[in-house]
Amino acid sequence: MILGIDLGSTSFKAAIVDRGLEVRGVGSARLDYHFASGGKVELDVDGVSTAFCEAVVAALRAARMKATALQAIAITSQAQTFTVLDKRGRARMRFISWQDNRAGAACAALKNTPSLADFADHCSFGEPLAALQICQIKRLQQTRPDFIQPNDTLLKLPAYFVWRLTGEPVMDDNLAAMSGLYSLALRHWWPAALKACGIRREQLPRVIPVGSVAARTSAGAREFGLPAGIPVVLAGNDQTAGAYGAQLDRNNAVLLTLGTAQVAYVCLRRMPTPHAALVRGPYPGGRAYRLAADGCGGNIINWAQTVLAGCENDERFFAQAAKSERGCRGLVFEPTLDSGTGAWRNIGLHHAPSEFSRSVLDALSKRMAAMVRNLGASPRRCKVLAAGGGSQSALFVQTVSEALGAPITVTTASPFLGAGRMAVEAVMR
Repeated sequence: MILGIDLGSTSFKAAIVDRGLEVRGVGSARLDYHFASGGKVELDVDGVSTAFCEAVVAALRAARMKATALQAIAITSQAQTFTVLDKRGRARMRFISWQDNRAGAACAALKNTPSLADFADHCSFGEPLAALQICQIKRLQQTRPDFIQPNDTLLKLPAYFVWRLTGEPVMDDNLAAMSGLYSLALRHWWPAALKACGIRREQLPRVIPVGSVAARTSAGAREFGLPAGIPVVLAGNDQTAGAYGAQLDRNNAVLLTLGTAQVAYVCLRRMPTPHAALVRGPYPGGRAYRLAADGCGGNIINWAQTVLAGCENDERFFAQAAKSERGCRGLVFEPTLDSGTGAWRNIGLHHAPSEFSRSVLDALSKRMAAMVRNLGASPRRCKVLAAGGGSQSALFVQTVSEALGAPITVTTASPFLGAGRMAVEAVMR
């Protein structure tokens, strides 16, 4: 049996997965954030540890099994959330969430740093973004110059739990490449980025290939109700784990995630060249991935529900949109990324409520089709898979299919299944 753990943004989720990749039990624990003016978003270290333990215990209880029956643990995670530990292993601050946006000035300074001019050649992203770990570390150095000490260790969320479970700070290259501190070209921590942030390589965890074993649990794992001696596999970010669960490396498919945000993801044989609008990085088995992401998705549908009569929830929204048998009749919806809102254009007295709902789906579908084109994927030459909450709407899937000009197969791209598959291949074969 495998314990799959998804360190998500809203909650930590855990699942017991058998070697046939069937989920036997699921548990979760919601996270409590600290918000403050200026864009501060943080998590208590004790709070995330409690959530981790609660999710694991709940999953084991749901599967009606004991932790001693586990053969592997596989962890997938959000990318940027991190903390700083002192030389004794004590946290010196709360976890700074990837949602924290206080690093804007630091990000601008890094973009103007000559030694980082080739940032896109090294990182998963085309340029430094305020949410990246490199920007938050730079912000700490600017605002609290002596806070990070020479013997401190900087750990992202998954590396922190690997350290708690095994005694060794380790993370995978899939997540390391999203930090801005790791070089895809050099395949290790990037000296120029470390110098720009005033930290040393020894202050960061050891990096291993995504999908491989970090270490085995030690006596410290007992704090989470887990025995010693269990291999811990690192499964990268949740999009990669989901794609691996959908077996993109075997089926030559493009995976569309119709979630709060929309994502188009492909698996490639080799690392692609940098692209300003796309994300790239390592994929299990020595392959690579490329993805396009759009902040407009289920969040825009949720917004539309608040302004359209009779659309109090997803079910009613999709039901109303389905009444529009003649399309939108010229009505156009234009979402606005920065504000997370949108506006209708060409409104006529002949337009019915159903056409307002349908125009939202049409707009999101066209944006998804544009992302697929940016990936360089041809929907007519490869299989198209769809997952996420929006994929449960036949109408939404249909509008995306029409925008792509290709059929779509609805699938389950569960990070648990991808993490479980990595664990099976790394440990049980």
